[in-house]
Amino acid sequence: MQPRRAAVAALALAFAFAPAQSRAQQIPATPTPTPAPPAPYVSIEEEVSPNYDDESGSSSLVNLRGQLPYVAGAQYVFRLKLPIVTSAPATAVTAAGDLALYDLAVTDVARGRWLEGVTIRVPTAQNDSLGSGKYSIGPAFGYETQRGPWTFGFLQQSFFSVIGPTSRSPVGQSKIEPAVTLAVASGWSIGLSSMTITYDWVRNEWTEVPVGMRAAKRFSGGLSPLEASVEMEQNLADVKGAPGWTIRTLLKWTLPR
Repeated sequence: MQPRRAAVAALALAFAFAPAQSRAQQIPATPTPTPAPPAPYVSIEEEVSPNYDDESGSSSLVNLRGQLPYVAGAQYVFRLKLPIVTSAPATAVTAAGDLALYDLAVTDVARGRWLEGVTIRVPTAQNDSLGSGKYSIGPAFGYETQRGPWTFGFLQQSFFSVIGPTSRSPVGQSKIEPAVTLAVASGWSIGLSSMTITYDWVRNEWTEVPVGMRAAKRFSGGLSPLEASVEMEQNLADVKGAPGWTIRTLLKWTLPR
């Protein structure tokens, strides 16, 4: 009696498992989503620093940024950033600073994207106090990925002076920008501020260790594709001449691919 029951149970399991297995074989695997290709954009950002460590006074800085994707055997993005000081304490000056250029190869992987290339600093500053006076170059790389409403990533860059007058101080810095963003309803998102953490190899110290938050809004309709954001962060590094608090507002226009 026991062997008969065992055979019946085995037969029942076989019939139950066979259809399930065939159904699993018939269902196609869900393809891994690939990130959208990079899009060109232009943006204008204002940074207001109400006070500086060990110094009084406030300043205002406008950053002009742009991104241009292109294909040269592989996908690349070319980025630029030009800072312009529009207001400063009485002892400082207002003018444009050094131009930063980025050339990054784009490699799409499962649910993410790697960026690898170089960053170049060009001494375009209109005043010695606003720039290094030297050409600097170094590696840059980053990663970005999406997990549902979350976006994670980082961008790391280092640059060291290679050409310039010996009367000017050498340049050696490494910067890392972590990125964490949560998309919420109606085009709103919240996350970390720019938080550009900076180590100065010449001074052998951390000159910027910011902590802050950001809120952004994507507009639809006639204003599309416009993004506006505001962020506030505090610099935890106690360095003379570095901003203590920074408030940023940004307008970013994404252009057709």
